[in-house]
Amino acid sequence: MKLEKSTLNMIEIEADILNSDPFYNLIVNDKEILSMEEIMAEIKESLELGVERYLIKEEEEYVGILEVLMVNPNDGYTWLSLLEIKKEHQSKGYGYKALNLFYEMMKERQVEKFRLGVISGNEPGHRFWQRQGMRPVKFTMKNNKEIVVYEKKI
Repeated sequence: MKLEKSTLNMIEIEADILNSDPFYNLIVNDKEILSMEEIMAEIKESLELGVERYLIKEEEEYVGILEVLMVNPNDGYTWLSLLEIKKEHQSKGYGYKALNLFYEMMKERQVEKFRLGVISGNEPGHRFWQRQGMRPVKFTMKNNKEIVVYEKKI
């Protein structure tokens, strides 16, 4: 498995991954399927914030997306802002493998801990992150949704 820097030319690959999980989209975006325009706007917003966006590749297939924000201007922490595995590949260990690639990247960059947020209603997300050793540190609101902020030391 490897992380491959995403480009705007890869939007169709990203759309395929992002729209593979209607439940996640409904919880996060209040709709099951995102349009290409919405995905493009999300990517551009991330890039403007300084987010690094990667496609997760297993052999010759793209199986997910990972985003990292090295310094969140709101709190100064490193954030894993997105880890999404294509629905058909969930529960096969890809999330865990991608997370280990992320840990290695953070160790190389001398990051000691990071944060991420999970919408309160995303029970599968909470279970996954808690199994990875993440601990809740606070609650916040974004787009009228309660977010649990998790933190982990690497």
